[in-house]
Amino acid sequence: MDTPFLTGCRTYLRGLTRADLQALLTWTSDREVTRYLYRGAFPAHLETMERLFEAMIASSAEEELALCVREGHALIGICGLHGINPVARSAELRILIGEKQWWGQGFGTEATQLLLAWAFEVLHLHKVWLGVNAAQTNAVRVYEKVGFVREGVLRDEIWRNGRYYDAVRMSILSEEYRTERGQWACASVLAAQFPP
Repeated sequence: MDTPFLTGCRTYLRGLTRADLQALLTWTSDREVTRYLYRGAFPAHLETMERLFEAMIASSAEEELALCVREGHALIGICGLHGINPVARSAELRILIGEKQWWGQGFGTEATQLLLAWAFEVLHLHKVWLGVNAAQTNAVRVYEKVGFVREGVLRDEIWRNGRYYDAVRMSILSEEYRTERGQWACASVLAAQFPP
């Protein structure tokens, strides 16, 4: 039985384990899954993932979590906060849903909301930012729906699939999060874990 770290309406986040690395290897080897990612242009190796996993465990600035569906406990992706800076009180949010049958069903939205609640309610961060491939218009809309604001565009930032893509830099500040969180579909579940 998994031990949830953060629980949403339909998903939960738990600590990433060494046993999860095989699924991660499968996802990062799938060109459809990594089509728009910054990384993923090179073959994935289990040994490399094990080294990255060990480095993450040793770092207080990196926290990668397993994204699971509550019903059935299926591992469907990973997400986390990276470059956590306690002085600037900021971090980068990353998310990957590797199991394609779960795409487009709102699980990434809920995982993003859980990460933001953790970032602002527990870690007391001021800003969470991310970079997203401009061609991922659905992802950009999801981030805007939960309160992220576009900061700018990095032109021809990503070389993938034989072409350049722009990257959209987005962020959400703590006061924007506090305004948005009451409108989220899972607001009551979050309020129980993180009372206002």
